[in-house]
Amino acid sequence: MSGKLFLICGDDDYLGQAAAQERINAIVPEADRTFGIDIFNGRCDNGDQVEKAVQACMESVQTPGFSAAKVTWLQDANFLTGGGRISESKQAKEAVAKFSAWIGSGFQAGQHLIITTPKVLKTSIFFKACQKSGEVIDFGTGLKPYERSQQAGERLDMLLKQVGIEMNPEARTEFLSRVGFETRLLMQELEKLSIYISPAVIATVKDIREITSIGREAEAWDVLDAIGNRDSKALVTSLHAVSGQKGIGIMIAAMLEKNIRDLIILREALDRKWIFASGWTTHITPEATILLNNLPVNPKSTPAWAIRKKAPHALNYTVPELRAARYRILDMREKMVSTGLPEMFLLVSTLLRIIGKPKQRKV
Repeated sequence: MSGKLFLICGDDDYLGQAAAQERINAIVPEADRTFGIDIFNGRCDNGDQVEKAVQACMESVQTPGFSAAKVTWLQDANFLTGGGRISESKQAKEAVAKFSAWIGSGFQAGQHLIITTPKVLKTSIFFKACQKSGEVIDFGTGLKPYERSQQAGERLDMLLKQVGIEMNPEARTEFLSRVGFETRLLMQELEKLSIYISPAVIATVKDIREITSIGREAEAWDVLDAIGNRDSKALVTSLHAVSGQKGIGIMIAAMLEKNIRDLIILREALDRKWIFASGWTTHITPEATILLNNLPVNPKSTPAWAIRKKAPHALNYTVPELRAARYRILDMREKMVSTGLPEMFLLVSTLLRIIGKPKQRKV
């Protein structure tokens, strides 16, 4: 069997691992999988670990196995070009350059390498070397919330067939809003739901509310609500609920930055009497209309219920406070990827500063 490389990239680790396992099953016979698969952890904390991981991976590929087919799997590599703080170190760059040149030289018969990674720069020499020497499977990185929502909806159809249950549109919406967009969480909750409703095959909204757990996206919205309400106690509680989840800091930072941008526009519109509880007024200056129409998502398309939910949050801050909050969130996100400071420390310290001291209420 001719050798080959597979680069599998994307934020969804469940899809990445499933794709890797599918290729392993196709290459290595079941009887040979005990000794025919070498797995290396690609999550590194410093340049020395990157060098060791790359060297061990290359040696494994070049070392014949005990069977005709062998696969080396570098899992969850976080040091590839564009992968974040670790990838920027001199040692990591040198190790990845060496890795790229080695991959570009091709693979001999019987040599198979699978690399799974959450993020890699698609214009990098490493990515192009992988394209030349093998197959690239891209599940998407840094997708926008509406793109993730669309993908999750499409994926849910496949997963429902896999577990053998059905949902009507209302139940689907409830399920996705509670569980979130990660495939692993979707699958776990569907399997649990399937057992709960058995022998029935149709899951109702009532079933979903009774048995499904709230996923990390839903929990993250509690953080946004706490910020909007300037409620420091609720903030600390909601951050504690999501603490320890993989990648949660970056996800919350991205959600917060978008939410604050929306609140800035909303607060400006409220101050200028462009918006009311029923929606946007038609009495907006031509210049402002052009500006709003050229935004990625036109705020005037926001449903009335969403305006009623967000307006109190916008009114809890002044426009300068919201602009300062956005700056602090962007700075926090930069520190998450460029420093070794713990994500939860950065979240708590930054967001409490945004909320500020509780305002004294008049009795």
